[in-house]
Amino acid sequence: MFKNINIFRAIVAILILFIPLYPKFPLNFVSGTYVAIRLDDIVVLLCVLVWLIYQITNKLPFLKIKITRLFIAYLLAITTSMITAILIYQTEPLNILLLNLFRRFEYMSLFFITVDSIKTKKDFTFPYIFLILSTTLVSLYGYGQKYFNFPVISTMNSEFAKGQLLQMDVWTRINSTFAGHYDLATFMSVVLVIIGGVTLLSKKWWIKITGLIIWLAVFPILTLTASRISTFAFWAGMCLTLILIKKYLWIIPVSLLMIFSIFNSKDLNQRLLATVDIVQKRFTVTPTPAVLKIEPTIPPQKPPVVAIKPITKPVIPTPTIFRHEPTEEFIPIDSDIGVARSGEIRFNVEWPRAITALTKNPITGTGLGSITLATDNDYLRLLGESGVLGFITFMGINFYFIIRTIPIIFKKNKKYQDNLNLIFLGALVTMMANATFIDVFEASKTAYMFWIMMGVYYKTLSQE
Repeated sequence: MFKNINIFRAIVAILILFIPLYPKFPLNFVSGTYVAIRLDDIVVLLCVLVWLIYQITNKLPFLKIKITRLFIAYLLAITTSMITAILIYQTEPLNILLLNLFRRFEYMSLFFITVDSIKTKKDFTFPYIFLILSTTLVSLYGYGQKYFNFPVISTMNSEFAKGQLLQMDVWTRINSTFAGHYDLATFMSVVLVIIGGVTLLSKKWWIKITGLIIWLAVFPILTLTASRISTFAFWAGMCLTLILIKKYLWIIPVSLLMIFSIFNSKDLNQRLLATVDIVQKRFTVTPTPAVLKIEPTIPPQKPPVVAIKPITKPVIPTPTIFRHEPTEEFIPIDSDIGVARSGEIRFNVEWPRAITALTKNPITGTGLGSITLATDNDYLRLLGESGVLGFITFMGINFYFIIRTIPIIFKKNKKYQDNLNLIFLGALVTMMANATFIDVFEASKTAYMFWIMMGVYYKTLSQE
């Protein structure tokens, strides 16, 4: 079974198309939370079952891969965290802890399915072709939301998560087929690095022209999300990639395009200005001048006699109602308020909550999902939920790829495969930069696509 047919190549192609494109319509909600079981969970589960049958019938070949040990170490760490949470801390109901544990297994399983999908060098083209197709369709739907009133499916709050079809307003940021604009921005920032790098590496002129056209058509979607962290994560990741593959001159047009986009996007421009203003206010300490108080010695006096006047009812003026007629330029949600609120939630609520969870149990944390659905910093979330043990083992997987790739940077005569590894390194750095302010490793669409990317990355490293 499966010996003569590369069934996993077809499975990965389907997943690359289906996961980004299918909106997050809920099938069944998990009690105690507004997290829902969705069709993508079922599709991925079926793919994993096919992979497990293949592994069992072939005597578990995935155990022979060295990197599997790092995955097993992480999965043991988070399982230990869950057991500790159940027996000691009882931070969340059993079903919530199990759901979060199962989701981590589910996300990472796509790494191994992708590894088994690539048998020859020709197999590398399939993930890229379907990624191009998927990204193009995601972008088209995003433009449809912005300019043609395509419906929005969001999970940004409990009401939206019920699968309501929403309509965008003039100030709403697009999310295309993703659950929120941050998830879309993360996806686009990583994909743009990969497409841009591969386009410049290609020696065939028609691939270069096609890739450049698609890249330029897709790029504005990142700006329309108005995500500050993803915009700068992409900029840094793209420039790093261009340096690594020695396409230095392309840094200039990419940077000029970024600067133009920032100034041309009213929403992004306002949010960046508001961020600078708030940071200045937060870290600027206004010195309080010392005041010398001289207390005069006053001899005691008899209290004065005050005549009591009768209380009269104050005259209340009749209120006048002013009605503001909204226009296209009118944005009811002030950017300064929105940015300040976003920052205050992170700095005063979410991040301290994760640090508190870490101090309770530094080794294994307080359990996956124990510090609510969002932390907006994946590293603090890792520490709070799974402790130092979970943090080290998870980051160990990422640093495995970084350490394996660093020697390639100093190679004199690089092959095409070597440059592909450098592009993936740039994409990994972009993803990790996003994780400083977004929970990218827990959001299902970005997490699935991340581990598919890492599976291809691993195979390119193995082709050296």
